[in-house]
Amino acid sequence: MSNRPFPLFCLTLLTTITLTNCGSSETAKSGAPAQASNGKVKAGGATLPLIAYSEWPDAIKKEEPGLQMSYEAVGSGEGIKQFQGGQLDVAATDMPVPEEELAKNPLKPVHLPTLISGVVPVYNLPGVKGDVKFTGEVLAGIFSGKIKTWNHPLLAKSNEGVELPAAPIVVMHRSEASGTTYVFTHYLSKVSPEFKTAVGEGLEVKWPASKGVAGSMAMAEAVRATPNSIGYADLNFAEKAGSSIGLVQNAAGKYVKASLESIGLAADSVPAVPDDFRMDITNASGANAYPIATYTYLLVPTQIEDVAQRTKIRRFLQWVYQSGEKMAMQSDYGILPPPVLRKVEARVDRIR
Repeated sequence: MSNRPFPLFCLTLLTTITLTNCGSSETAKSGAPAQASNGKVKAGGATLPLIAYSEWPDAIKKEEPGLQMSYEAVGSGEGIKQFQGGQLDVAATDMPVPEEELAKNPLKPVHLPTLISGVVPVYNLPGVKGDVKFTGEVLAGIFSGKIKTWNHPLLAKSNEGVELPAAPIVVMHRSEASGTTYVFTHYLSKVSPEFKTAVGEGLEVKWPASKGVAGSMAMAEAVRATPNSIGYADLNFAEKAGSSIGLVQNAAGKYVKASLESIGLAADSVPAVPDDFRMDITNASGANAYPIATYTYLLVPTQIEDVAQRTKIRRFLQWVYQSGEKMAMQSDYGILPPPVLRKVEARVDRIR
């Protein structure tokens, strides 16, 4: 993993990355494209891809004269909301928008995958050496409030030889509408019917008594500052924060640590690329696949009447898939497998 210093502006949730003085624009009518300055793509949403997206504006400025980009990491839920309201040209989300919601938008938006990452359990157990191992059942039990202490028999069973404390588990969750929460709860609901009934899945869920924290970086730092705590964060943020990251048992029964290789193996499990690009790679098959892996998407319009707006969006997306992907890999994100990339590029070319 990269050891480059984490940009200061990435330490807060409401992070704006701009190439030039963005100014302000009037809120567009619902379903209308954002009224951005000519040649500037206004994007916002998920925090998961922020470390990569934060490097794109300067690169676009150097490689594509006249094209600009701004990005505000407000969370997947708020990004979707602003896109649907016409305030953003494109929205970043880790959760695909329900089809019935997309159907209401005259711009005929589509989900285009950009990067692959993972959601990881982060924990703070002073004095405990080695990686702590978690089954899906144990994670579901902890985050549903059923497993309350670190020395619970189910935890002890998967961590033989590790002396876990009898201390109560301090549980933390994301407090805002978060795509990371969606990915995590979607996985837990898949492996635990009990969790699905008790807590459910989504950008926001009704957590049992636990502490809410806004943003993946804030989550990683809050866990690091709180003994006997556990939370969940995007892999890249957890690595940057120096968090203790748990191994998670996959569908093949193996305890796997999240890495570029193991999340890439999860992506390889998709037999064919669907036309709508909605690809669920949680709890994927494969002996070494990391089980809480995910694609992150850009929600983009595909039918745009304004020629300048259409040209700007298409030009931006072409840069993303030709140059942005390679940059993202340097920031420890997984990039699209060749079959996915080819199909996405073909779809970008059909934007009209």
